[in-house]
Amino acid sequence: MSVATLVLGRTPLGWRQLAHSPARFAMAIAGVMFAVMMMFMQLGFMNMLYDSSVLLQRQLAADIVIVNPAARDLVNARTIPRRRVVQALGVDGVVDAEPLYVSNVSWIKPNTNERGTILLMGARPDFQAFRAADMRAVEPVISTLGVAAFDRASRGDYRGFLARIEAGERPMVEVSGRRLAFDGTFRVGTSFGAEALALVSDQTFLAIQPRVQASTPNVGLVRVRPGADAEAIAREINALFDGTDARAMTLAAFVDRTRSFMSRESPIAYVFGFGLAMGLVVGIVIVVQILSSDVQDHLPEYATFKALGFSNGSLLSIVYEQACILTVFGFLPGLALSLGLYELVRGALSMPIAMPLDRVAMVFALTAGMCALAGTLALRRVATTDPADVF
Repeated sequence: MSVATLVLGRTPLGWRQLAHSPARFAMAIAGVMFAVMMMFMQLGFMNMLYDSSVLLQRQLAADIVIVNPAARDLVNARTIPRRRVVQALGVDGVVDAEPLYVSNVSWIKPNTNERGTILLMGARPDFQAFRAADMRAVEPVISTLGVAAFDRASRGDYRGFLARIEAGERPMVEVSGRRLAFDGTFRVGTSFGAEALALVSDQTFLAIQPRVQASTPNVGLVRVRPGADAEAIAREINALFDGTDARAMTLAAFVDRTRSFMSRESPIAYVFGFGLAMGLVVGIVIVVQILSSDVQDHLPEYATFKALGFSNGSLLSIVYEQACILTVFGFLPGLALSLGLYELVRGALSMPIAMPLDRVAMVFALTAGMCALAGTLALRRVATTDPADVF
């Protein structure tokens, strides 16, 4: 007696029907695998968008940020009055506060000599505005006026440019119409809003951006005393403001706000959601066609079962057995293919894309539901068939 017979309590008819036609079985597996891959890629790209939108925010070494009330993320933070940062220093529990300048500016790409866009971030070097160790390591370098550090994970082939920096050449690059010397590198990663990233001091930022005023930074970075309640201090800071030009919130709240905006209001989220739905529809159509064809080929056998007194539920269990088999046999190669594609995307775009276990579980559940629905639709004809009509 086989294991399948012991588990099912009967002969594994679903498996035998699928295995009886290897070509059809392989086509069904390919259809499920394609649907699984589509769902994983849509979810991967969607979450990559969300994660990349907060990638830089997570690097800020601050407990509280002061931003424009209309700010949705760090790249498009707008501006705040610098006096709001100074006001925060007067709140009990605040130990330090400094402005941060952020702007997408034009530059001449050193690898192609073409004009592009680079995200420039400027802060007082000795404030240690960033969490990553390699970002802090370049702060002494960028303290020199006219010197910048470059993100090794910027999108594009900058191997030659990086080699020159690491060799100590300090190559000069045109940024925002001015010449900057690049000396030092770090690794963060890019986002949909920035293809390259450079760190400079606040003085360098203002020097190459003459239209930006020191009195209008983009973000205020606030640190609180260890053990202090950052949310309570943020409320105290907001009590000093009139709410029209600045708002204080914890860094975690700012990250959540950005992700919420991307997931609820960004049109890209709807595009990826539509792609996920289309993956399910494609999978259902393919599996319905395969199982319907299998049911049609074995219609006399199903009619015989009905004549012998088998209920529609008993016959449905055979098709559900096939659906379970297709779920497992299609999901595993689809997962393996998606992991390979994730790795290719990660290397090509230098953006955060990962495969968390909750996503694996969700796609498996969707795949099982898809195959079960397809099996139910495929068996409709058997449920309405009279054995006398077949014979």
